Amino acid sequence: MNPRHDRVLLKRLLDLADEIGDIRRSQRELALRTSEDRALSRRAREKLAHVGRLLKEFEGSGPLQLLLRRYRLGKEHVLLMLELLKRRLSSDDTAIKGRELLGVLFEGSFALLEGVRLLSPESRLLAAGVVVPELQGAEGDAELLDLRYRLSDRAFRILLRAMRPRRERRAESSTADSEHKPYRNHLEHLADLRRLARLFQKRAAKLFHFDYTDELDDDTLPESLTLLHRQIPRFQEHVKARLAATPNAAKFPLVKLQEELGLDLEHVVILVTLVFQELTQGTPYVDAADLLKLVSRTEEDLVRRRKLFGQKSLLVKHGLVELEEVVLDKELSGEVYVPNEVVDRILGPGRSGEGARIDEESKSEFKRFLSEIDDSEDFFKRL
Repeated sequence: MNPRHDRVLLKRLLDLADEIGDIRRSQRELALRTSEDRALSRRAREKLAHVGRLLKEFEGSGPLQLLLRRYRLGKEHVLLMLELLKRRLSSDDTAIKGRELLGVLFEGSFALLEGVRLLSPESRLLAAGVVVPELQGAEGDAELLDLRYRLSDRAFRILLRAMRPRRERRAESSTADSEHKPYRNHLEHLADLRRLARLFQKRAAKLFHFDYTDELDDDTLPESLTLLHRQIPRFQEHVKARLAATPNAAKFPLVKLQEELGLDLEHVVILVTLVFQELTQGTPYVDAADLLKLVSRTEEDLVRRRKLFGQKSLLVKHGLVELEEVVLDKELSGEVYVPNEVVDRILGPGRSGEGARIDEESKSEFKRFLSEIDDSEDFFKRL
């Protein structure tokens, strides 16, 4: 009988992965006669072939099937993914050395050497963000074997979703799908732009090997550089779709700024990053060079955009940002911040005086916003 549901397929694949793992463990730990070792090797090859047949027979349409077909994952990829899943389920230390991981699939020095391709940075598993190395490996097969790898949070969530009945997944998808929902107010739009800015931050940290002061340990952010390159334009389209569905979008502060001054996406990302730097870290300053990296995809981009904070640039010319501590008139040596009046324009003025009044519409919006909050952690995430 063909497996038609992710849950059925996943169980059968995990059972086979367990059996293959037991065989390899016996070969490593037991003193076996040559004939016994050969018999175990033959059984392991049979189990591996069974995995391949299962994948070909699969006719499902759930999240696991989409993952396998989208990235063209074969039996070897699947077994490595499941080995890391087993490690995540059974141990606090969720990472496995490349040598140990490949040892589940391959026996013999030559086979192991051939298997290193599965852990190279351009391999399907790593490019798809299914498997994540703890450190970025340089070129060289020996180093790849010594690196530690883990199952990405995104892949783990996909496998968890595969365990749910199909009707539950449909209900979840329809509830979670907000691509075409209009924004209720400019703060919800700002929250989406912050999410976009955090994708830019994560990409810059991966590309140029440095950390921002803003927290980047959000487990919903992709770990793979390839996925970050894909998700940034997708999320940009998501924001555009919601704006198009919002009747009063033209009144949103950042939308008005873009229209009035002709700002590009990179300018908006910089402004949002600086505003939330002040809100979350208590300091309004970010190095100009770090902001240049934020909106660059390559070193060539760094060269092309080097005048991002020059006197004639849009951000500086219109007073949207100011620079301090500039050395020898070199803008990239300075620290950048957003003046208070621009912060107020983006966020809305603070309501702190005796004369401050909250209108009824704002009260009802805030009450509705609070009713959707699960806990304090959810509140700050939405903020």
